[in-house]
Amino acid sequence: MKIKVECYSGYKGDERPIRFIMGSRAIEIEEVVDRWYGENASYFRVLGKDENLYILKGPIADGEWELVSFTHKDSRGTELKFEGKKELQ
Repeated sequence: MKIKVECYSGYKGDERPIRFIMGSRAIEIEEVVDRWYGENASYFRVLGKDENLYILKGPIADGEWELVSFTHKDSRGTELKFEGKKELQ
């Protein structure tokens, strides 16, 4: 899904997303949880102020961004903090 992204611009240019817009809804980013680099874009796992997790891809070669993944805050397996050894059940 194509989205509009506003980024923090430091001395390196657009360094990290701070907000993104889906349709008419703006989502503020609380924290960049993870970042990795793909062949044509960067990926950001972000925690929204709405407590949901998102994976954003961009900027793509044409300068656009995509929402790659959404995980609702109440879904299983979305814990951000590791609290010791976990057993598989």
